[in-house]
Amino acid sequence: MQRRSRGKRLRGRALKVGVAVAIGLGALATGLLLSRRGRRLVREALQGRRRTRLEDRVLDALWGDRVLGRRRIDVEEASPGRIVLRGEVRDDAERRRAVALAGRVHDVDEVEDLLTLGAEIVRSSR
Repeated sequence: MQRRSRGKRLRGRALKVGVAVAIGLGALATGLLLSRRGRRLVREALQGRRRTRLEDRVLDALWGDRVLGRRRIDVEEASPGRIVLRGEVRDDAERRRAVALAGRVHDVDEVEDLLTLGAEIVRSSR
């Protein structure tokens, strides 16, 4: 019995690795890794993170912003229509913009702001 469950775990792990490699190769072939969005997408796929459609739409809105796209902001759909923002932004203006962008996404009814302010966010050289 233990041997079978161990075999299932190994097959499941091999499948995850195979999918991650396929995503990585596809991303590389299409140039997805050249963009910040693409690198984040591939990193999350490799980590096994599964997002809801609403989380994806909110992240697309945030990542599409010239400034907020550089911040490490995570999005969680706590309940249907309720989004929680976590991460760090430089100032209150960025915080307000992140909450506003998330709130404008279709099907978002409520945005919970758990963002922290960090004065020491270093500019990316990329």
